[in-house]
Amino acid sequence: MKKIVRTLSLIALATTLVACNDDDDKKVEIETPPPAPVVKTYLRVLHASADAPLVNVKVNNNIVVEGADYSVGSTFFELDAASYSVAVDAILPDETATVIGPVDLDLMGNKQYSVVALGTVAKSTLEPLIISRDVTELASGNVRLQVLHGAPDVPQVDVYVTPPDVALSNENPLLSNVAYKTYSDALDVPVGDYQVRITLTGQKDVVYDSGTLALGEGTDLLVVAVPNTKTGTSPVMLLAQGKESTNVIADKNAPSHVRAIHAVADAPAVNLVVDDTITALTDVPFKAVSDYLPLSPTSHNFKVEPSAAVGTYVVDADVTLDKSVHYSVFVAGQLADNSQAAWPVVDMPRRVATEAKVRIFHAAPNAPQVDLYVTSDNDISDDTAAFSNVPFKAETGYVSLKPGTYYVTATVAGTKDAAIGPVMLTFEGGKIYSAAAVESVGGGLPLSLITMDDF
Repeated sequence: MKKIVRTLSLIALATTLVACNDDDDKKVEIETPPPAPVVKTYLRVLHASADAPLVNVKVNNNIVVEGADYSVGSTFFELDAASYSVAVDAILPDETATVIGPVDLDLMGNKQYSVVALGTVAKSTLEPLIISRDVTELASGNVRLQVLHGAPDVPQVDVYVTPPDVALSNENPLLSNVAYKTYSDALDVPVGDYQVRITLTGQKDVVYDSGTLALGEGTDLLVVAVPNTKTGTSPVMLLAQGKESTNVIADKNAPSHVRAIHAVADAPAVNLVVDDTITALTDVPFKAVSDYLPLSPTSHNFKVEPSAAVGTYVVDADVTLDKSVHYSVFVAGQLADNSQAAWPVVDMPRRVATEAKVRIFHAAPNAPQVDLYVTSDNDISDDTAAFSNVPFKAETGYVSLKPGTYYVTATVAGTKDAAIGPVMLTFEGGKIYSAAAVESVGGGLPLSLITMDDF
């Protein structure tokens, strides 16, 4: 008790001395220590499922990535270190449905997390793969690579990362016997030009070749081998997810793919001549659709000649083709007024398990603008057109539909008078249906359809 009294007396004395020594207009200021810094964590996502639809990514039920397509990834976004609920919603033709999660993730501070959607919808193997690594400084003069095998139907592989054009015969792989869903540590290598090649385990025959990749200062990539939905024979392509964007790296030998469609109603059977040296197609009749032809990704000259009048070119056009892209080249118009011409369009042949993709072209030069209806029955009287005022040489783009039976009708724009249909069609999930409206043989009405792809 005496100690307590003595202590209180000392406190009172100190308070009195402070008060006596201060001027009346001064106040005692007590410094408050700064708050502890909030520890941050970093999260990004990557859509790597080849037959999955567009997706939304949600964190704590808030959409942080919206409408991401296959091969699209986000940049890192910063969060406080904490526990989060992460989910992926598939965007279906008439609804959204959660296909991954919600998954509760404890995100630790000073960590980077990559959530990669892998697997296939058709085989019910869609799942998230979560890759975490410490946030560490990248040394000057270095680049950082982390490699993931994300192609479910490709067996174990060896991965070579070498200077360009080095023969593999005496090289050892950077990564050996890499199985699906297996990923490397973060690998720091010097800035420079590199070539990534993939072989089946224990073999030297290359199944994927990136060609020369220039990796500059500060490059930090998650490199994922995913199913190839572009052109070429390689089973994979690479997704390079960096700080600001995700890029597709197709095999260096991937060609352009071109198919030809004869849509000139008053033209006879024709030949297609490429670069004056290759007669690629012969005796192609009206409404015929060729297979895809592999061509080098550069500018090519296309000539169309009547099969019965070789050397009399009714179309002479130069078309520049991009690497690993699919094209349809319509020959559209009419001979009667010399309006026939090449009409190239880009195709997107990736099929989505949860939807049918439908695409319609207007290739009838004498037909007016049209309205297009896709309905559940053959009565359009109370329906609104899915596409309005579609002119000659225009298209709908790919429309996602729930698998089922529909009626397709084309009318003169602004009317309910059917020019085509109603045509009853059954569309299956995981398939693509393309059709072009053309005139009757010789030109003029009634209109009919050229059907393509999975029709």
